[in-house]
Amino acid sequence: MKNFEFYLPTKVFFGKKVLRQFPKEVSGIGKKALWVFGRGSIIRNGVYDQVKEVLKKANIEYIEFGGVKANPLLSKVLEGIKVAKEEKIDFILATGGGSVIDTAKAIACGVFAEEKIWDFYERKDSPTQALPIIAVPTIAGTGSELNNISVIVNDETKVKLSMNSPWIFPKLTFLDPTFTFTVPPDYTAYGAFDAFSHVFEVFISREYKKDCLTEDLMVALMKNLMKWSKAAMYDPTNYEARANLMWASSLALCGLPKAGMGKYRFFIHALEHTLSGVYDLPHGLGLAVITYAWMKVYKKNKLLHKFFEKVLNIKIEDKISVEMGIEVFENWLRDLRLLYTLKDLKLPQEDLEYLIDKAYHILTIWQVADEYSKEDVSKVFYTAYFGESKP
Repeated sequence: MKNFEFYLPTKVFFGKKVLRQFPKEVSGIGKKALWVFGRGSIIRNGVYDQVKEVLKKANIEYIEFGGVKANPLLSKVLEGIKVAKEEKIDFILATGGGSVIDTAKAIACGVFAEEKIWDFYERKDSPTQALPIIAVPTIAGTGSELNNISVIVNDETKVKLSMNSPWIFPKLTFLDPTFTFTVPPDYTAYGAFDAFSHVFEVFISREYKKDCLTEDLMVALMKNLMKWSKAAMYDPTNYEARANLMWASSLALCGLPKAGMGKYRFFIHALEHTLSGVYDLPHGLGLAVITYAWMKVYKKNKLLHKFFEKVLNIKIEDKISVEMGIEVFENWLRDLRLLYTLKDLKLPQEDLEYLIDKAYHILTIWQVADEYSKEDVSKVFYTAYFGESKP
């Protein structure tokens, strides 16, 4: 294995009714919170009332900041920064999915550097401090509750980028799988595939290719995500399914599944960020489309073959067995109702060259363009659109 550093300062509480520990744990963090959430789902499923109750028990004053949407916007972040400054907020409480937590992270560091906030995403600068963040996830997927990453869309340029900083690890995370019981089947699938992709992209692009403990961890995570995603979709109140899906999603991007793997490339994520930045497509859906296309284009990738063997239990001996691996993966996508082309999703064909340019720009910012050319991007996008390479 390669040398690595691993840092994870988040304290996690997992299981039923763990929110009861909130009043004790929040003591000393602050007395006034900016409570960030989405567009009403936490009110409908009762999580809003539960959080409100523990805030009251903890004697925490709070300002509600709702309305965060999927593929969260920079304009909403700037609005939140303004409120946090005016109200002299002590910490940020995020209740919702990854978009809510990512917005909370951006606000937390933006309070100290409002004018530089987008520079953090363009990798031109880095945060030097942030308000404490507490996460209460209500969907399994992004893993933002257990990592130092925030993804935001610039509404003006339609560019979707990520920021990494040790300052934005949540201080506390409360993972109650019952909070995900009401997540609809399609969003359960989107979240599960997002989590799967976080592991899969490391697995198929890593510098260290030998068998090792970290590889075994990645294999276990991918197998569990594939297993429990289907169970949770078709039996939404199955606690074991929701619990395993939630924990696997949290672990997928916490740093452990890449430990000792050396360099890796989030090529598929870069292409998908282009889609969800421009069209507001569900992130997990876009990832499924791009991943399936990537498999078709890069079917000779030796680490993809290793994925087929170790995760899908298909011995790769020839071209036929590779096609069998792709077919088994296709069947999983079909089970999750994620088997689409960009054409199926009615994205304009005339936008393809624009998307290719935009995706390559993201690859450049992420310093991935050294291994992928614009032609590589083009092959995957055209395959994602037509189901085959450029006609």
